[in-house]
Amino acid sequence: MASYGESWATLYDAVHHQSEDIPFWVEEAQRSGGPVLELACGTGRVAVPIAQAGVPVVGLDSSPSLLRTARGKARRLKLPAPLLRFVKGDMRSFSLGQQFPLVIIPFRSFQLLLSVADQLQALAAIQEHLAPGGRLIVDLFVPDAERILREPGVRLFGRQSMDPATGHRLLIGEQNSYDTFQQVITARTIIEELDGKGELVHTTHVEYQLRYLYRFEMQHLLAACGYELMEVYGSFAREPLDETSTEMVWVARAQ
Repeated sequence: MASYGESWATLYDAVHHQSEDIPFWVEEAQRSGGPVLELACGTGRVAVPIAQAGVPVVGLDSSPSLLRTARGKARRLKLPAPLLRFVKGDMRSFSLGQQFPLVIIPFRSFQLLLSVADQLQALAAIQEHLAPGGRLIVDLFVPDAERILREPGVRLFGRQSMDPATGHRLLIGEQNSYDTFQQVITARTIIEELDGKGELVHTTHVEYQLRYLYRFEMQHLLAACGYELMEVYGSFAREPLDETSTEMVWVARAQ
């Protein structure tokens, strides 16, 4: 499994502040009645809003640094432990002694599993933690052929953010390479920090790997692990998956 959170915990929230998917996850959590298990919860970007909506949630992540940030948020927001709890663990081999009506893996984190063996192991561990009839929801990106075939090493800057600690502007770019045989992306996020004068103060490079999956590959993985496929959405607005979709949101049920 790819190492992810430890290398950029201090900048994680500034770089990953997306919120367009939050209403979807909160609605699904409320529909389940809770408790909800979120795997690869990071700094609590999704778990915290679910708890704020009154649904009990357990967040699991392998990064101590990201979990420290998540627990700090929970304390500042005065979200009690029975409502929001964070635990350290590996999504391939965790054992919580509890079952859940809903397990979620937002923000493409399932793709941090770099082999089919890891993916099968994780799906089996999740199956053990799903209540009878419980649901698993996983978000994946749709592989983009143009990106995969793009010349490696090209630096692209497409987003901006702000470091709340310093007020400095952050330019966020990427420089990726692709192993089309193993379906593995070696991703490098480049974060350039600019002061109030627009001068470069610091550059941070964060490298990690993701494995991209195609539609029918994921469908067969779920079937092989005994899941019943319920829905595949092409967006967090629950639009149908089609050739224009950039997201695949999988909803499967434990059998």
